[in-house]
Amino acid sequence: MSLRTAEHMLVTSYDDEGRAQTSLEQLVAVDDGQVGYWLANDQGVRDRFPDDCVVSVRAATSRGKPVIEEPVIEGRASVLADGPDFDRVKAGIREKYPSRSWVSTAMDRTREIFGGRTPECVVLIHLLG
Repeated sequence: MSLRTAEHMLVTSYDDEGRAQTSLEQLVAVDDGQVGYWLANDQGVRDRFPDDCVVSVRAATSRGKPVIEEPVIEGRASVLADGPDFDRVKAGIREKYPSRSWVSTAMDRTREIFGGRTPECVVLIHLLG
């Protein structure tokens, strides 16, 4: 399994003091050297991923265990709210994970009813390794 064919990845971002924050995400390959994932709620995402921040990614199981045979790859993350890459990642996620995208959208719509609109986003990762 490679990162481009994996269904899940661990994404680790680092703050200014070097502390790591890791999340398990469902991914799609976008172009050669790029992977991405979609989030129904962009709350806190731009703080976690400032412009072109350094991240590390690794293929993982659906339970968040790293695939030991696969390397950790460095990348640069960008948060997108629109555009062709946003549309490709979102469409890829909906196609690859139809039940997840439906549940996430339904939960986000419920939040909007009770607490206001929460914009969606895509995190696009340009792989460097």
